[in-house]
Amino acid sequence: MEKKLNIAHQLKQLEGQYFTQSHSKAGQLLHYKIVRVNEGEVEVSLAVREDMTNPLKMLHGGMAAMICDEICGLAFYSTNAETIYTTVNLSIDYLWSAPLGSTIIAVGKVIRKGKKIANTECTIYDEHRNIIVHAKSNLLNTEKPAFELAL
Repeated sequence: MEKKLNIAHQLKQLEGQYFTQSHSKAGQLLHYKIVRVNEGEVEVSLAVREDMTNPLKMLHGGMAAMICDEICGLAFYSTNAETIYTTVNLSIDYLWSAPLGSTIIAVGKVIRKGKKIANTECTIYDEHRNIIVHAKSNLLNTEKPAFELAL
């Protein structure tokens, strides 16, 4: 019998550590720390670095979108998906920003995990837990086998 993947368990083991196992090269650029993992929900923290800012030295909107996309996906994989789902849309509301040097918290949640489409959301908070970004995303099942993390 083939061993069933348990990505959620693998992610749970990484709480408190920087996540370097992302299969996304873009996701690896973010250098985030996994704070908490529950099935269908993850929380991460990361510093706003200079290479993540706009000319005003605030978190760039494109970087915020990349964070949301990455964390929506990570939350989805915390449900032990057996196949790869990919983003088909991302709707984002920019409510405030975060300055260079600040630490932000991103919380990703799975709203619904369907056989073909999954609905997810991500909220980014500043250091005081004020909401600075909120995003919703739909993910499409590619039918390709999910990957394991290299722990």
